[in-house]
Amino acid sequence: MTYHDMLDGSDKQKSRLLLTVYPITLASLGYAVKMTGDLPVVVVLLVRFGLSALVFSLILMARGFSFRSIKPSHHILRTILGFASVACFFGSISLIPLSTALCLSYSVPIFSYVLSIVKGDDHFDYRFLFVAGAVGAVALIAHPSADVGLLGVGLGLASAFFGAFALFEIKRISKSEGPDAILIMYFLYSTVALVAFVLLFEAPSDYLAQAEAAWLPLLAVGIIGLLYQMTLVNALKLVAVSTVSLTMLVAVALGYGIDVFFLGTAIDMASVIGTLLLALCVAGYCWHD
Repeated sequence: MTYHDMLDGSDKQKSRLLLTVYPITLASLGYAVKMTGDLPVVVVLLVRFGLSALVFSLILMARGFSFRSIKPSHHILRTILGFASVACFFGSISLIPLSTALCLSYSVPIFSYVLSIVKGDDHFDYRFLFVAGAVGAVALIAHPSADVGLLGVGLGLASAFFGAFALFEIKRISKSEGPDAILIMYFLYSTVALVAFVLLFEAPSDYLAQAEAAWLPLLAVGIIGLLYQMTLVNALKLVAVSTVSLTMLVAVALGYGIDVFFLGTAIDMASVIGTLLLALCVAGYCWHD
Protein backbone atom coordinates (compact mmCIF):
# COMPACT_ATOMS: atom_id res chain seq x y z
CA MET A 1 0.00 0.00 0.00
CA THR A 2 1.41 3.39 -0.98
CA TYR A 3 1.22 6.57 1.04
CA HIS A 4 -1.34 7.92 -1.42
CA ASP A 5 -3.53 4.84 -0.93
CA MET A 6 -3.70 5.63 2.79
CA LEU A 7 -5.42 8.97 2.15
CA ASP A 8 -9.20 9.15 2.07
CA GLY A 9 -11.08 10.46 -0.97
CA SER A 10 -11.26 14.10 0.14
CA ASP A 11 -7.54 14.14 1.00
CA LYS A 12 -6.66 12.67 -2.40
CA GLN A 13 -8.68 15.36 -4.18
CA LYS A 14 -7.11 18.06 -2.02
CA SER A 15 -3.60 16.74 -2.65
CA ARG A 16 -4.20 16.67 -6.42
CA LEU A 17 -5.48 20.25 -6.35
CA LEU A 18 -2.54 21.46 -4.26
CA LEU A 19 0.00 19.71 -6.49
CA THR A 20 -1.63 21.33 -9.54
CA VAL A 21 -1.72 24.86 -8.13
CA TYR A 22 1.71 24.71 -6.44
CA PRO A 23 3.90 24.80 -9.61
CA ILE A 24 1.67 27.42 -11.24
CA THR A 25 2.06 29.78 -8.29
CA LEU A 26 5.80 29.06 -8.15
CA ALA A 27 6.38 29.96 -11.82
CA SER A 28 4.08 32.99 -11.51
CA LEU A 29 6.00 34.19 -8.45
CA GLY A 30 9.24 33.95 -10.41
CA TYR A 31 7.72 35.99 -13.24
CA ALA A 32 6.51 38.65 -10.80
CA VAL A 33 10.00 38.89 -9.30
CA LYS A 34 11.46 39.30 -12.80
CA MET A 35 9.01 42.14 -13.48
CA THR A 36 10.27 44.14 -10.47
CA GLY A 37 13.25 45.01 -12.66
CA ASP A 38 16.28 46.53 -10.94
CA LEU A 39 14.69 46.92 -7.53
CA PRO A 40 17.00 45.81 -4.70
CA VAL A 41 16.28 42.24 -3.63
CA VAL A 42 15.72 43.37 -0.03
CA VAL A 43 12.79 45.55 -1.19
CA VAL A 44 11.19 42.66 -3.06
CA LEU A 45 11.70 40.37 -0.07
CA LEU A 46 10.21 42.89 2.33
CA VAL A 47 7.05 43.19 0.24
CA ARG A 48 6.98 39.41 -0.28
CA PHE A 49 6.93 38.69 3.44
CA GLY A 50 5.35 41.88 4.78
CA LEU A 51 2.27 41.77 2.55
CA SER A 52 1.88 38.04 3.13
CA ALA A 53 2.10 38.58 6.91
CA LEU A 54 -0.56 41.32 6.81
CA VAL A 55 -3.02 39.51 4.54
CA PHE A 56 -2.64 36.14 6.23
CA SER A 57 -2.99 37.66 9.71
CA LEU A 58 -6.30 39.23 8.66
CA ILE A 59 -7.46 35.88 7.24
CA LEU A 60 -6.59 34.08 10.48
CA MET A 61 -8.29 36.71 12.65
CA ALA A 62 -11.44 36.48 10.52
CA ARG A 63 -11.42 32.71 11.06
CA GLY A 64 -10.96 33.09 14.82
CA PHE A 65 -7.52 31.48 14.86
CA SER A 66 -5.94 31.18 18.30
CA PHE A 67 -2.53 32.85 18.06
CA ARG A 68 -1.81 31.87 21.67
CA SER A 69 -1.66 28.22 20.65
CA ILE A 70 1.48 28.85 18.60
CA LYS A 71 4.85 27.76 20.01
CA PRO A 72 7.15 30.56 18.74
CA SER A 73 10.44 28.79 19.42
CA HIS A 74 9.45 25.88 17.15
CA HIS A 75 9.52 28.15 14.11
CA ILE A 76 12.89 29.91 14.39
CA LEU A 77 15.02 27.37 12.52
CA ARG A 78 12.37 26.85 9.83
CA THR A 79 12.24 30.62 9.28
CA ILE A 80 16.02 30.96 8.98
CA LEU A 81 16.26 28.12 6.48
CA GLY A 82 13.21 29.17 4.48
CA PHE A 83 14.25 32.81 4.36
CA ALA A 84 17.77 31.93 3.22
CA SER A 85 16.32 29.74 0.46
CA VAL A 86 13.90 32.43 -0.75
CA ALA A 87 16.52 35.20 -0.62
CA CYS A 88 18.93 33.13 -2.73
CA PHE A 89 16.08 32.20 -5.08
CA PHE A 90 15.09 35.83 -5.66
CA GLY A 91 18.72 36.78 -6.18
CA SER A 92 19.12 33.98 -8.71
CA ILE A 93 15.98 34.99 -10.62
CA SER A 94 17.32 38.52 -11.01
CA LEU A 95 20.53 37.26 -12.65
CA ILE A 96 19.68 34.24 -14.84
CA PRO A 97 16.73 32.92 -16.93
CA LEU A 98 13.66 32.07 -14.86
CA SER A 99 13.47 28.41 -15.95
CA THR A 100 17.13 27.84 -15.03
CA ALA A 101 16.73 29.56 -11.66
CA LEU A 102 13.66 27.46 -10.87
CA CYS A 103 15.41 24.23 -11.79
CA LEU A 104 18.54 25.02 -9.79
CA SER A 105 16.60 26.21 -6.76
CA TYR A 106 14.40 23.14 -6.66
CA SER A 107 17.01 20.46 -7.13
CA VAL A 108 16.27 19.85 -3.45
CA PRO A 109 15.99 16.00 -3.58
CA ILE A 110 19.53 15.72 -4.97
CA PHE A 111 20.90 17.79 -2.09
CA SER A 112 18.81 15.86 0.42
CA TYR A 113 20.31 12.56 -0.74
CA VAL A 114 23.91 13.82 -0.58
CA LEU A 115 23.34 15.33 2.86
CA SER A 116 21.79 12.07 4.08
CA ILE A 117 24.89 10.13 2.96
CA VAL A 118 27.24 12.61 4.65
CA LYS A 119 25.24 12.38 7.89
CA GLY A 120 25.18 8.58 7.71
CA ASP A 121 21.39 8.40 7.48
CA ASP A 122 21.47 6.87 4.00
CA HIS A 123 23.81 4.71 1.92
CA PHE A 124 25.59 5.03 -1.41
CA ASP A 125 23.60 3.31 -4.21
CA TYR A 126 22.42 3.74 -7.82
CA ARG A 127 20.76 7.04 -6.92
CA PHE A 128 24.23 8.58 -7.02
CA LEU A 129 23.95 8.37 -10.83
CA PHE A 130 21.31 11.09 -10.64
CA VAL A 131 23.66 13.18 -8.53
CA ALA A 132 26.44 12.75 -11.11
CA GLY A 133 23.99 13.71 -13.87
CA ALA A 134 22.95 16.78 -11.90
CA VAL A 135 26.58 17.87 -11.51
CA GLY A 136 27.06 17.51 -15.27
CA ALA A 137 23.86 19.47 -15.85
CA VAL A 138 25.07 22.36 -13.68
CA ALA A 139 28.36 22.35 -15.61
CA LEU A 140 26.40 22.71 -18.87
CA ILE A 141 24.26 25.49 -17.43
CA ALA A 142 27.26 27.47 -16.19
CA HIS A 143 29.77 26.76 -18.97
CA PRO A 144 32.16 29.67 -19.60
CA SER A 145 30.57 30.87 -22.85
CA ALA A 146 27.05 30.91 -21.44
CA ASP A 147 25.04 34.03 -20.73
CA VAL A 148 24.14 32.47 -17.38
CA GLY A 149 26.21 34.18 -14.68
CA LEU A 150 28.08 32.06 -12.16
CA LEU A 151 26.71 34.14 -9.28
CA GLY A 152 23.14 33.41 -10.39
CA VAL A 153 23.95 29.69 -10.63
CA GLY A 154 25.58 29.73 -7.21
CA LEU A 155 22.57 31.46 -5.64
CA GLY A 156 20.23 28.96 -7.27
CA LEU A 157 22.20 26.05 -5.83
CA ALA A 158 22.36 27.76 -2.42
CA SER A 159 18.58 28.13 -2.54
CA ALA A 160 18.26 24.38 -3.10
CA PHE A 161 20.72 23.66 -0.29
CA PHE A 162 18.77 25.69 2.26
CA GLY A 163 15.47 24.51 0.79
CA ALA A 164 16.40 20.87 1.36
CA PHE A 165 16.69 21.54 5.08
CA ALA A 166 13.62 23.79 5.15
CA LEU A 167 11.26 21.22 3.61
CA PHE A 168 12.14 18.55 6.14
CA GLU A 169 11.95 21.09 8.94
CA ILE A 170 8.39 21.90 7.82
CA LYS A 171 7.62 18.18 7.90
CA ARG A 172 9.02 17.95 11.45
CA ILE A 173 7.10 20.99 12.72
CA SER A 174 3.88 19.71 11.12
CA LYS A 175 3.74 16.99 13.77
CA SER A 176 3.05 19.57 16.47
CA GLU A 177 1.97 22.74 14.64
CA GLY A 178 -0.68 23.26 11.97
CA PRO A 179 -0.06 24.82 8.54
CA ASP A 180 -1.57 28.15 9.64
CA ALA A 181 0.87 28.48 12.53
CA ILE A 182 3.82 27.50 10.32
CA LEU A 183 2.91 30.08 7.71
CA ILE A 184 2.15 33.06 9.95
CA MET A 185 5.30 32.66 12.06
CA TYR A 186 7.42 32.33 8.92
CA PHE A 187 5.94 35.53 7.51
CA LEU A 188 6.13 37.47 10.78
CA TYR A 189 9.67 36.48 11.73
CA SER A 190 10.96 37.23 8.22
CA THR A 191 9.17 40.60 8.09
CA VAL A 192 10.54 41.70 11.47
CA ALA A 193 14.08 40.73 10.45
CA LEU A 194 13.81 42.60 7.13
CA VAL A 195 12.34 45.75 8.71
CA ALA A 196 15.14 45.75 11.28
CA PHE A 197 17.74 45.38 8.52
CA VAL A 198 16.30 48.25 6.47
CA LEU A 199 16.05 50.58 9.48
CA LEU A 200 19.58 49.83 10.68
CA PHE A 201 21.55 49.61 7.45
CA GLU A 202 19.54 51.15 4.61
CA ALA A 203 17.68 54.35 3.66
CA PRO A 204 13.92 53.62 3.96
CA SER A 205 12.93 56.78 2.08
CA ASP A 206 14.88 55.69 -1.00
CA TYR A 207 13.24 52.28 -0.89
CA LEU A 208 9.77 53.81 -0.70
CA ALA A 209 10.37 55.82 -3.88
CA GLN A 210 11.68 52.74 -5.72
CA ALA A 211 8.78 50.58 -4.53
CA GLU A 212 6.19 53.16 -5.65
CA ALA A 213 7.48 52.97 -9.22
CA ALA A 214 6.97 49.20 -9.35
CA TRP A 215 3.94 48.79 -7.11
CA LEU A 216 2.01 46.40 -9.38
CA PRO A 217 4.68 43.65 -9.73
CA LEU A 218 5.49 44.06 -6.03
CA LEU A 219 1.82 43.56 -5.17
CA ALA A 220 1.86 40.42 -7.33
CA VAL A 221 4.97 39.17 -5.51
CA GLY A 222 3.23 39.52 -2.15
CA ILE A 223 -0.12 37.94 -3.14
CA ILE A 224 1.26 35.15 -5.33
CA GLY A 225 3.97 34.47 -2.75
CA LEU A 226 1.28 33.93 -0.13
CA LEU A 227 -0.68 31.56 -2.40
CA TYR A 228 2.50 29.64 -3.22
CA GLN A 229 3.45 29.24 0.44
CA MET A 230 -0.07 28.14 1.42
CA THR A 231 -0.18 25.45 -1.26
CA LEU A 232 3.33 24.24 -0.39
CA VAL A 233 2.78 23.88 3.36
CA ASN A 234 -0.63 22.26 2.97
CA ALA A 235 0.71 19.87 0.31
CA LEU A 236 3.53 18.79 2.64
CA LYS A 237 0.87 17.97 5.23
CA LEU A 238 -0.62 15.37 2.85
CA VAL A 239 2.10 14.32 0.43
CA ALA A 240 5.71 13.12 0.70
CA VAL A 241 8.50 15.66 0.23
CA SER A 242 9.80 13.81 -2.85
CA THR A 243 6.38 14.00 -4.53
CA VAL A 244 6.08 17.72 -3.86
CA SER A 245 9.59 18.22 -5.24
CA LEU A 246 8.67 16.27 -8.38
CA THR A 247 5.92 18.76 -9.25
CA MET A 248 8.66 21.37 -9.47
CA LEU A 249 9.27 20.12 -13.01
CA VAL A 250 5.95 21.62 -14.11
CA ALA A 251 7.12 24.98 -12.75
CA VAL A 252 10.38 24.65 -14.72
CA ALA A 253 8.41 24.01 -17.93
CA LEU A 254 6.17 27.00 -17.22
CA GLY A 255 9.25 29.10 -16.44
CA TYR A 256 10.78 28.17 -19.78
CA GLY A 257 7.58 29.26 -21.54
CA ILE A 258 7.65 32.57 -19.64
CA ASP A 259 11.31 33.09 -20.63
CA VAL A 260 10.60 32.53 -24.31
CA PHE A 261 7.17 34.08 -24.83
CA PHE A 262 6.97 36.86 -22.22
CA LEU A 263 10.53 37.88 -21.33
CA GLY A 264 12.15 37.36 -24.72
CA THR A 265 15.14 35.71 -23.06
CA ALA A 266 17.94 34.66 -25.40
CA ILE A 267 18.67 31.18 -24.05
CA ASP A 268 21.98 29.44 -24.77
CA MET A 269 21.43 25.91 -26.16
CA ALA A 270 23.93 24.29 -23.76
CA SER A 271 22.11 25.93 -20.84
CA VAL A 272 18.77 24.66 -22.13
CA ILE A 273 20.17 21.11 -22.39
CA GLY A 274 21.67 21.46 -18.91
CA THR A 275 18.37 22.64 -17.45
CA LEU A 276 16.55 19.73 -19.12
CA LEU A 277 19.15 17.23 -17.87
CA LEU A 278 18.94 18.61 -14.33
CA ALA A 279 15.14 18.40 -14.42
CA LEU A 280 15.32 14.78 -15.62
CA CYS A 281 17.82 13.89 -12.89
CA VAL A 282 15.58 15.39 -10.22
CA ALA A 283 12.56 13.61 -11.71
CA GLY A 284 14.45 10.32 -11.93
CA TYR A 285 15.59 10.53 -8.36
CA CYS A 286 12.10 11.32 -7.06
CA TRP A 287 10.54 8.55 -9.18
CA HIS A 288 12.97 5.86 -7.96
CA ASP A 289 13.26 7.08 -4.37
